[in-house]
Amino acid sequence: MASFSERTKRRLRDELLDAAYDALVAGGYEGLRMADIARRTGVSRQTVYNELGDKWDVLQAVATRETERFLVLVNEALAEHERDAIAGLRAAVDRALTLASDNPLIKAALTAPGSDQASQLLTTRGHQILELCHQRLDTHVRSHWPDVSPDDARLGVDIALRVVLSHIVNPAGAPATVADEVARVLGPFLSAASER
Repeated sequence: MASFSERTKRRLRDELLDAAYDALVAGGYEGLRMADIARRTGVSRQTVYNELGDKWDVLQAVATRETERFLVLVNEALAEHERDAIAGLRAAVDRALTLASDNPLIKAALTAPGSDQASQLLTTRGHQILELCHQRLDTHVRSHWPDVSPDDARLGVDIALRVVLSHIVNPAGAPATVADEVARVLGPFLSAASER
């Protein structure tokens, strides 16, 4: 069990991230101010810097926490099709794109003031988010799709992730349509991989 000070520190971090999330959704990256986060949580501005780092670090921390929550729901979609890699892929892509289309933080990152910087977490500076997605999805895929080799599963996850991120940034169809297309293109690959 975590100590009282560890629980208190974790609770403070959560409150700071909640306040930062609200600030990002309301005013975008440009509207994110450490002083506002401090005021909303009743701590000093220096405490915000000590706990979360600079403005970019705050954005990354909020995005990482939101991605963790997001991945729980995507993994649930995969789990609903435990032994069918293609149906699981279709369900996961559909769930991810549907969630993204309604997510206030993603909308702010793509359209609010400062979105040219914030959207980098989904594009040119998205390695941290991409790596987190890989870790969570690779683990799920290896345990639920035993017929697909680890290398092929990793490759399938990577391709699907990159397509999903592309469609989050620049939507090009309904989530279900994109999910069907991704499953149709990757389906033969996953089927062949499971027969090896």
